[in-house]
Amino acid sequence: MSIWAKYSDGVEVGEDIFKAMTKYAPDGTMDVFASDQHNSYLKLTTAYLKHIGQKRPATDDDVREVGRRFARALGGISTAALFNRLVFESPGFRDLLGKNVLLIGRLEDTNPISIDDGKGQLARLSIDPEVCTDKVDAFKTLIKLDPDHKESWEKNLDWLKDIFQRSQKLGKLLFNEVLMFQRRGESKLEMAKRLPEGLVRIAEDFGPYGHFYKTQVPVLWVEEDHKITKISSPKTIRATAEAMAQAVDRPMLLLSAAVDFEQYAAQFGIVADLFAGPMCGRAYFKESFTAEATKDWDSLETSFRKIALPRIQQIKNLARIVSKPWWHKFSWMSDEARKSKKGT
Repeated sequence: MSIWAKYSDGVEVGEDIFKAMTKYAPDGTMDVFASDQHNSYLKLTTAYLKHIGQKRPATDDDVREVGRRFARALGGISTAALFNRLVFESPGFRDLLGKNVLLIGRLEDTNPISIDDGKGQLARLSIDPEVCTDKVDAFKTLIKLDPDHKESWEKNLDWLKDIFQRSQKLGKLLFNEVLMFQRRGESKLEMAKRLPEGLVRIAEDFGPYGHFYKTQVPVLWVEEDHKITKISSPKTIRATAEAMAQAVDRPMLLLSAAVDFEQYAAQFGIVADLFAGPMCGRAYFKESFTAEATKDWDSLETSFRKIALPRIQQIKNLARIVSKPWWHKFSWMSDEARKSKKGT
């Protein structure tokens, strides 16, 4: 397969990977709807069941049902959508999502391996990329890190390098997500204060291993025990994003990291011109599970449309107008590559 582009660190992008990006995002806007959070969906769906009067914990079947309904409810509004294997392996899923949406499959298991008495976590696969390569258009990985835990840092880095190499051999895009790991006994407030320095350290080492780097930014505030505490200023968020953008030779996508939509929208507005787009999930839709109008599966889907779709469109419009195109990190593109996309 011929080489169509290169990043400044020398990593090459083949024709098949480049064409996948131009097929689904020809104008450069890469906005991703994230719907792969298995444990979070179990909690949200358990809350939904309680809300409608069913006193039972959510199951994998419930998570699959939610994922399929949300895929259909999207109506093709997003450039790309991320789902776990429970959903993307379900019968007829591609028809529900639509053929014009880039389907990203989550590779990693929702439960990492805990080491060193819980001080570190190691990512592991739920499904091998070679097994699902014909079922999805792209892959995604998630690693949770404590920058001060050397063993998990090194082992996770080796794991990610291997996945990236395998993705390249298969001719598939890899979306690489890395989060700060909340230490045992650490409050959300304490972890939030570590974000500005820790995120830059992570980006420097883990940023190169993928085609997109999905990251969080420092938070403006934390709500804990019904108390809101201001954490970072817009200036700190901007400076951290600038440092990551300088360190990472890949287009970056912004995740919500469990913040509410009002904070995510503010974060994205602060850094929109440094990123290539959003890769967001719960901030778009979590209120739909317990909305007053939600009474059953059908009305949950309706609530999702009313709550999530305007939010997705708001962020997508901002990305389309302000954010950098996904090709902005290429240091070289072939003539064929330039001709295959809009806006150049």
